[in-house]
Amino acid sequence: MANYGPDSNGSQFFITTVDENRLPKKLDGRHVVFGKVVKGMDVVRKIEAEGQLTGVPKAKVVIANSGQLPAPAAAGHRDL
Repeated sequence: MANYGPDSNGSQFFITTVDENRLPKKLDGRHVVFGKVVKGMDVVRKIEAEGQLTGVPKAKVVIANSGQLPAPAAAGHRDL
């Protein structure tokens, strides 16, 4: 979730690929951490490779299908 002021909540999401130790210790009160990639990080790295400093990807990236792992597959991963 992202919030830019009154009545502005949105469902945009981001997958960060920086080292966990480089993330801010405290969120700014407008963004929420809600998950972690536990499978398919190779796909995330392929998407990351299409990025540029301008923020515009070199090629169109489309998520055509997604889902949720069953509980046993996610077991043992700590939530932030």
